[in-house]
Amino acid sequence: MAYWGDIALKTWVNISPSSQWANRQVEPYLGLPFGGYLQGAPPRRQRALTGPLDPSQDSIWHRMQIFSSLDTEQRTDEQTECAFLSKLPYDVRLIIYEMVLGGNVLHLSAQKPGSRIVHYVCKQPDKIAEQDLHHTCSDYSNGRPSSAPREHYPQATGLLPLLVACRRIYSEAIGTLYSANVFEFTQNFAAFSLLKYIIPSQRLPCFRHLRLHMRIPRHPSLNSRATRDWQNLWAFFRDEMSGLQNLYLELQMLQPMEEQIQATEDNDAERWIKPIVVMALDAYRRRGCKVELETRRVRHEPAILYKGIVQTNGGNNEDMLVGLTCASLHEHIRLSLG
Repeated sequence: MAYWGDIALKTWVNISPSSQWANRQVEPYLGLPFGGYLQGAPPRRQRALTGPLDPSQDSIWHRMQIFSSLDTEQRTDEQTECAFLSKLPYDVRLIIYEMVLGGNVLHLSAQKPGSRIVHYVCKQPDKIAEQDLHHTCSDYSNGRPSSAPREHYPQATGLLPLLVACRRIYSEAIGTLYSANVFEFTQNFAAFSLLKYIIPSQRLPCFRHLRLHMRIPRHPSLNSRATRDWQNLWAFFRDEMSGLQNLYLELQMLQPMEEQIQATEDNDAERWIKPIVVMALDAYRRRGCKVELETRRVRHEPAILYKGIVQTNGGNNEDMLVGLTCASLHEHIRLSLG
């Protein structure tokens, strides 16, 4: 998961007589907390991914391939005796899947890196965009398995029973689970453990609504590692989560980062602002995706800022317009810090 350089720095901190002093020494060389997740290769799955139904699976050629393979066969039967699958049209089944699996705001969290990620349904989904709602809603979490049957735990979502009924239903419905719900994270490690290590990359384009409360301990321009991690973050949103319709990020910055932002001229901030603007404009132009940043309870929309820049500077080329948008976004972020 981690880079060798990061491991070396952490090892040096651990063996130093004063970890507090050692942490101060390595701080200028550290990347961002999510960097290892974005750079590291996902672990090998123990079994093949259940993909879309393939009508060729009953062919002679398919059967010959099975005989020549040492892996356990994954086969999706037609389920002709199931009235739900044999009588209802596929489009109607999709509507039912969305009614059963969708329409939720799911809060996801974990106790620590590597621990189990749990989820629970937001009690006030219509107010999810309001300030501090997550902290209020978090009080409802009881720590019990959130995917268990409802008869055992009243707070359970009951999302899994339908998906594990059979492989055909899973193949038809799994995309709806990701596309018809809002996923909200308050921890970097929980978010990127799920998105990079647990959920197969083929499913990431299914996501439509993602909300992240991200802790950013150091400025993305502090060093080359932080810059690389920051660029990888926005490339991940642009290239891998290519179905997003709404992306909300609350940037929770420590004081040193806020001080560096306030000390930076707006026209000199393009290095770390441009990845945000490029991703936001690309997503907006391709599918109308709304990208929102929040700092100190002030929200910023790069695409809206770009539109304003175009109206007042329409004669400039695209690079100039993007540069002006970067300066404007940095100004808005800087002013929000007080």
